Amino acid sequence: MLLFDILIFIVVLGILVFFHELGHFLAAKACNVYVDRFSLGMPPRVAGIRFGETDYCIGALPLGGYVKMAGQEDTPLTDEERESAYGGVPKERWFNNRPVWQRTLIIAAGPFMNLVLAVLLYGIVAAVGAYVPLSDTEARVGPILPGSPAETAPLFRLPADGAAPNLDREPDAVGWQTSDRILTINGKRVRTIEDVGIDAILGAGELMSIVIERTEPDGAVARYLSPLRPVPMGPEKRLRFGVGAYETALVGTVNEGSPAAAAGLRPGDVIRKADGKPVDAATFVKTMEQTPDGQSVLLDIEREGRTIQVSTTPHTVGRFLGLEYGASYRGHGPVDKQARPVIVHVAEEFAAKAPVKPRDIIETIEGQPATIALLDEIERSRPGQTVNVTIRRPAILYGLLRPESTLTCALPISSVRAIGIQMDIKMVYHRVDAGEVVPEAFKLTWQATARTLRTIEMLITGAVSPKELGGPVMIYQVTTMAARLGYSWLLNITAFISVNLCIFNLLPLPVLDGSLLVYLAIEAIRRKPLNTRMLERIQQIGLMLIVGLLLYVTFNDVSRLVSNLVL
Repeated sequence: MLLFDILIFIVVLGILVFFHELGHFLAAKACNVYVDRFSLGMPPRVAGIRFGETDYCIGALPLGGYVKMAGQEDTPLTDEERESAYGGVPKERWFNNRPVWQRTLIIAAGPFMNLVLAVLLYGIVAAVGAYVPLSDTEARVGPILPGSPAETAPLFRLPADGAAPNLDREPDAVGWQTSDRILTINGKRVRTIEDVGIDAILGAGELMSIVIERTEPDGAVARYLSPLRPVPMGPEKRLRFGVGAYETALVGTVNEGSPAAAAGLRPGDVIRKADGKPVDAATFVKTMEQTPDGQSVLLDIEREGRTIQVSTTPHTVGRFLGLEYGASYRGHGPVDKQARPVIVHVAEEFAAKAPVKPRDIIETIEGQPATIALLDEIERSRPGQTVNVTIRRPAILYGLLRPESTLTCALPISSVRAIGIQMDIKMVYHRVDAGEVVPEAFKLTWQATARTLRTIEMLITGAVSPKELGGPVMIYQVTTMAARLGYSWLLNITAFISVNLCIFNLLPLPVLDGSLLVYLAIEAIRRKPLNTRMLERIQQIGLMLIVGLLLYVTFNDVSRLVSNLVL
């Protein structure tokens, strides 16, 4: 798996670098500039072929690439060095002897090709389509966090004639509800609940106008305007409205002899309501857990295109509320029930009762060798009790950050209600209509560009902490995680990173393309080049700044990684 992750990272990075350098290369050729080398990867040269006047090669270090043109000097050369390197090349084909507009075109073509790559990748996903969770295709409200802005949000019904509602009166309703659809934020259409979260962060705490669509109890569909301000929430104190994604309550399996089996529930049923209230998977489970013992619940079930109602009485079972475990910490792939349980997530409430941490491995349960199957059985059958376990806490960085240790503790099993079903993820094949592929690709590229620029603005104003910045380690993490989720995730995240690279390269920082464009603009105004010695000093300072920035974002990455490991 590690080799697969590294391969994915190198391939993604290679594609990003290739398109960027391809832009410089094609523009240079179009402007009749002599290109000595097109390298994917940094020196030393590993392999390649010279075709025509250009050496097309691969460098040993996959973290970059370059196009070597006659007369383009990252650090100024002496006349002797310049003559030795390009003495046989006609002076009119040297980069620094071409007109300013041609040099500007060559420099700008690199970042431009990163935008082209983003459009291509977004277009491929839109055209080909993929099986994705239904929650990835709609901005539908799922669980609502207690005390969140969404829980107490005012809602003003929008008149049928499209007129603006009067906001100086009492609202028509209070609080968003599970299954509400978020249509627009500040007049812009939102596509998924992820978009809603991003808009909340980029909103910088400002009051936002949100249009919500709701199906009323009588079946009528109404739209509401909900003025709402996101607030800092969670351990990271990020701006949020306080809603999660709507995950359809799709019945996967029904346990034999369970209340669900007695009520006639079947795999493939979709639970839409519980006692008349809309539910998704998470809110349904919570509703069942909190149902008083012996009380029945009326469920609205969608089955084969029709809606039926069934009544069921949840029975009492045990559950580790606030504890998640699996066969591995990452939790990907099918679960081996005979594997030793690995702690995946621990909520604060559970951690206060038992000293367990993510990545802990349960070795024994009540003196028996631990398996997921055994822990599942004990969890179900011992509500309100505790289970004694022996835990091995692995070392971190060969014991430098934390030595390996062993501890014993009692895990509390809460007494809750359930009906005996396991949920499944509702998957849909999502593809954009052929006529909308190109507009969709450009729309997503523009959206990514606008969000990146907004993030830079918030970094400058202090609305976003520089500690949120990520570097190579973060890129590695998000690309490898996306690859496991599917090709569409990987292409989408690669497109977004490509947009980020485009904008980063256009920043007027020495060494970056943006600074070269500034130099060319000054040269066009002055009608003569800048002093080479001054440029050399600026480039040296810029290189130090870029190295410092790289070290800073890498420090952020490592700090997050170590914090996650230790916690």
